[in-house]
Amino acid sequence: MKILITGANGFVGSHLCEKLLKDGHDVFALVRSPHKFTVAENSRLTVIKGDLDQEILSWVESLPADLETCIHTAGIVHTYSPSEFYRVNAGGTENLVKNLKQRFINLHFILISSLAASGPSLGTSSRSELDMDFPVSVYGRSKKKAEELLAMNAPTSWQLSVIKPPMVIGPRDPAVLDIFKMVQGGVILLPGQNSKTKLYSFVCVFDLVETIVLVAVQKKKGIFFSANPQVVSFEQLISEIKKQLKKNWILYLPLPLILVRLLAMVLNFFYRLFPHNLRLTPDKYHELAATNWTCDGSKSEKELGQVYNYDLERTITMTLIDYKSRKWI
Repeated sequence: MKILITGANGFVGSHLCEKLLKDGHDVFALVRSPHKFTVAENSRLTVIKGDLDQEILSWVESLPADLETCIHTAGIVHTYSPSEFYRVNAGGTENLVKNLKQRFINLHFILISSLAASGPSLGTSSRSELDMDFPVSVYGRSKKKAEELLAMNAPTSWQLSVIKPPMVIGPRDPAVLDIFKMVQGGVILLPGQNSKTKLYSFVCVFDLVETIVLVAVQKKKGIFFSANPQVVSFEQLISEIKKQLKKNWILYLPLPLILVRLLAMVLNFFYRLFPHNLRLTPDKYHELAATNWTCDGSKSEKELGQVYNYDLERTITMTLIDYKSRKWI
């Protein structure tokens, strides 16, 4: 197949490029900065410099006329500007769809969304694809808006798919690195008194890539959660990282949610004066306050034949090996 991948320089996008090239597909990788592109050269790889910021995307004209699939992974997960979430995640999707439909009558468009677009689970059950969405953060609402704009602007001749992963863990991921560093430092800040027991679904990046490839190859329409059947508490996640790092002790420091919210507001204020990379934002607070971020990935197993090969232990092991090789840990 001939496949366009947006966000090809990103965490998921780069792994996806490598998998598709290995499987023999022709990949057209959209990147902002070609010099930062880390995927090895390949005769089936075409790197396209461009972005999704303009209403007219001139780079679309360089795509082959027989392009079959677009996998849209581009987006942002962290910013101190709520409007930036909508501009990039929602606006970028709208620009992409409007430009592609001018050239391609038939296309399989796969949007990589997020569990955040659905929101946390209510009660103790895990979310399914049939549940009503109720995002609690601006990030989640921007991803939900992207889903809506795709459905609104895509021609009826297109096939549309949406894949919603929960927490994604794996090599090259800068987000979960923060948790590894906390464990390495020996002090775990807990947002709320019950943080240890908060429940999370996760997926290894290699399993997520497998879900995406299965949807693309089988040309499956619809919404799919990509999630390992194993649900973990925050304490179990920390314990596994602690074991892998061979840490003898960990100090848990619970912080009342009101204090976490105040700290997020203070960091937001200082960011305007002294930009920093801390990920605790007023928007992130709403995600941290939720107690159940779980989803049911069984639809992907039944309809796609997905096999989740990477449990938490194996995922953390591979991720730590990668972090150490990069001297991030």
